[in-house]
Amino acid sequence: MKVAIIGYGGRGHIYAHYFQEDERVQIVAVCDKKPKKLEEALADIRGLKKENAYLIDEEFFAQGKLADLLVVSTQDADHFGHAMKALEVGYDLLLEKPISDSLERCLAIYQRAKELGRKVFICHVLRYAPFFEEIKRELDTGKYGKISTINLTENVGFWHQAHSYVRGNWSVTEKSTPMILAKCCHDLDIISWLMGDNACKAVSSFGSLDFFTADNAPENSAEYCFACKNDECPYNSVKFYRTRAGMFHRVCENTPANATPEEVEQALSDKTNPYARCVFHADNTAVDHQVVNMVFANRATAHLTMTAFAKDSYREIHVHCTHGDIRGDMLSGKLECNFYSLQNGGTGETKIIDLKKLSDGDYSHGGGDARLVRDVIRVYMGEAGKGLTTIENSFISHSIGYAAEQSRLQGGAVMKVEPLSK
Repeated sequence: MKVAIIGYGGRGHIYAHYFQEDERVQIVAVCDKKPKKLEEALADIRGLKKENAYLIDEEFFAQGKLADLLVVSTQDADHFGHAMKALEVGYDLLLEKPISDSLERCLAIYQRAKELGRKVFICHVLRYAPFFEEIKRELDTGKYGKISTINLTENVGFWHQAHSYVRGNWSVTEKSTPMILAKCCHDLDIISWLMGDNACKAVSSFGSLDFFTADNAPENSAEYCFACKNDECPYNSVKFYRTRAGMFHRVCENTPANATPEEVEQALSDKTNPYARCVFHADNTAVDHQVVNMVFANRATAHLTMTAFAKDSYREIHVHCTHGDIRGDMLSGKLECNFYSLQNGGTGETKIIDLKKLSDGDYSHGGGDARLVRDVIRVYMGEAGKGLTTIENSFISHSIGYAAEQSRLQGGAVMKVEPLSK
């Protein structure tokens, strides 16, 4: 199997790593607009030739079809152009979420792929995470009865919000995608998947950007962290990245992965570096909290909370059913399964499932990244792949997400969710 990658940032780097675990897969080309990323790709990817490392996307696509599958892991606003061009050239796609920056463009990618007979897998990797796989497996036994309500919380983490959604690539919604898509289409997808064939019919949503604004800037703060006299601020980028050089390296290409604290501090003394900015004096527009209410065809309901304000970055869930309930969080990696009814094979007891004991050591998205890639390989090798994240399966989360954003902008108005017209 031959693979090409366009966009060698954090996500492209991860997928390259997992594809290379299988010796039957060869990564034959990489495209990224930053020379430093191409240098990293040439160092990371076995057998990749310098002449197959492209700086300009037009030049890359002009080569024609170089591989079976193209990983599209560029910025959200670039997905549509890159996906459509790749489909025309002849590639199947592993397309990073969100699919595109409008529902109309998501639909256009789906329709063109269908017309051309191309496979499109969406990187909704949480369907492959053991944590959610086990919940789905339990629910599908039928012994919990009918799902009544799902409550899912995404704790983005105060540091992750600052890094990605205040200073980083997804901070300005108008240049990227709404927070409920950029961060939470994973969660909307999981809710839809657990609900099964029960389609979401309508949503309402509330949320806003309240905290990361100039009005909340601490006393003695400055526009740039290197000039700030407030030593107690948890968002001070100089203090934060001094001990996280590897994380900083992924977004600041002139800083080596093994940079010393002094080198990181030097990089953050530059006013042109967006990560040097105070989180209260940036140009961010992404919301820092949002809730989405959903109703499904059989009158089951679901609720999603996205919040920036948590120490750790993790998800927690509670599925309420008519004969039992399941709750857990990805931080502890444990599920509590309660069978309070003796119907449908229930025992009236509580079962604890420790997912960490079932993990194979892959940590990205709870192990979902690695398992998704392995499943895509199985599909191409003619083996029995699950194919959980085809564009058909993943489209509904985007329908919910874009409807939720419209609701939020209209003060929580109830919005219908449009099904995928096949």
